[in-house]
Amino acid sequence: MIIEKLMKQTDFTKVEKSIADYLMKNGFDVKNMSIQTLAHETFTSPSTITRFCKKLGLDGYKKFQILFYSEYEVYASQGAVDANYPFSGSDSFEQIARKLAKLNHDTINKAMSGFDYNQFQRIVRRMSRADMINIFSVGTSATVAMEFQQKMLRFGKIVNLTMSSCFLPGYALAGSEHTVNLIISQSGENRDVVESLKLLKKKKRYCVGITVTPESTVARMCQEVILVDVQEQGSYEEKIDTFAVYSAFHFILDCMFSFLYQLDFESNKKETQEKAYSIKESKKQE
Repeated sequence: MIIEKLMKQTDFTKVEKSIADYLMKNGFDVKNMSIQTLAHETFTSPSTITRFCKKLGLDGYKKFQILFYSEYEVYASQGAVDANYPFSGSDSFEQIARKLAKLNHDTINKAMSGFDYNQFQRIVRRMSRADMINIFSVGTSATVAMEFQQKMLRFGKIVNLTMSSCFLPGYALAGSEHTVNLIISQSGENRDVVESLKLLKKKKRYCVGITVTPESTVARMCQEVILVDVQEQGSYEEKIDTFAVYSAFHFILDCMFSFLYQLDFESNKKETQEKAYSIKESKKQE
């Protein structure tokens, strides 16, 4: 294995160690890198690179390039990505893209592994009978919920969502016993969300919590709780931005939309097509 030899660096000279270190750090760049470019980047020469390839048991740079890259792709995909700092200042654009793709993939798989499909059946059937759906969320969670709101409108489901937290108590008081209330919060302790949840509990309303924190107020007070297992900090002082939580919440809401749509697939398909046609015709008349 080329990667194993590059990591162990057994009997490598100082120059060869520097080449190995460069390759392990910039492996994705090698795919399109000529021997001259690699020599320039490692402050060596093409002949040094050729000798290095032969030391690895290969007869030339071209063969090394192909075999190394195929191994490096597998190697890079195996390591866990830090949800708080998924990339570093020294990463190439391709490395950043691949790390974010892996983080997104791992986050969704972890979220799905915790799904209770019987629970989703209960929630979605309740949503199908609801007079409306109210979403209680702020910040990034509310941004994710906005797309869910737009999708639901396509087949006639009324979803109330506000970006102004001062309106949340009003939604809590306006809902009926047939309203489904989605409480979305990473910490499960946001003050505005929790105050609205207390109003909902007082009125004995049906609440579905989506949160990262199992011991939070949201998790304790909602009738149904969907827990998201991500190792991402809540404070921006401890992370670059919100990546994993955004992906997990987005995926869960996409699933809820899809599960609901599937309950009456043909009817919902017909309605979304009719709405799309009506919008298209109204634009023609403008």
